[in-house]
Amino acid sequence: MASFARIFLLGKYRDSGVVPALRQLATQLQHWGCDLRVDVRHQQDFLETPAFCSLDEALPGDLVITLGGDGTLLSTARELAGRNVPILGINMGRLGFLADISLQDIIKTLPPILQGAYVEDRRSVLHAELWREGSLVGAGLALNEVFVHKGCGESMIELGVQLDGRQLYTERADGLILSTPTGSTAYALSAGGPILTPELRALLLVPICPHTLSTRPIVLPDHLPLRFKLITARYPAALSLDSHSSFPMVTGDEIHVHRADCEALFIHPQEQDFFAILRGKLHWAEPPGED
Repeated sequence: MASFARIFLLGKYRDSGVVPALRQLATQLQHWGCDLRVDVRHQQDFLETPAFCSLDEALPGDLVITLGGDGTLLSTARELAGRNVPILGINMGRLGFLADISLQDIIKTLPPILQGAYVEDRRSVLHAELWREGSLVGAGLALNEVFVHKGCGESMIELGVQLDGRQLYTERADGLILSTPTGSTAYALSAGGPILTPELRALLLVPICPHTLSTRPIVLPDHLPLRFKLITARYPAALSLDSHSSFPMVTGDEIHVHRADCEALFIHPQEQDFFAILRGKLHWAEPPGED
């Protein structure tokens, strides 16, 4: 099992339910002869002493395996974005569209992957910047979505949206979601947006409870920059990136968003099928059998 130089292992942080599986998988990987590294943030979770190190040390040719849900996988992907280090997700969450290997299938599914039988899946990443009176006050990456919302206030906010310098619309709503194809099965889906297949080079703009009922989700090219301007807000609004970081906003703030130069790199079993995942996770009817 020498397709990867080293295996980096990490799980959902501060979740005691993940620890037994983390220990079990570490033991199995060592039994298979893998050069194993466990993320140093799990050092207190092991009685024995595998090699611990920071994820910063992962290099192209290594493999990072996460145990948890899509949230764990996304946070790891943001940390590794642009470094060409593949990530494999073991799903211990409830839904999970990216972490597609169940804990029960590890013994059967993992060995072929470690021997090089897998498919690569490169996902686009968004870079968002928050500007206030000409000064940059916050920035970050998002794999799922950039979300502008009314914060803790009860009133709608008013947002102006520009695409590549051209006015798209001005909308009063509870918020707007700008989603990647990866995020189209997350918050954007809950808000009524369509599902985008991962290979599409597109973005999805979804309003949250818009005041104008004719406003509908719209699919946009992902190579063009977008700007959001907070025109009015009775209470402080907020910018959220993948729900992992949040920045307060005041009237007049602008958000500049463009596709980042980096990508996230995931790997999956060769038999992975995006539409099979949708059928299973969303409980779509299976196609009728042949007579």
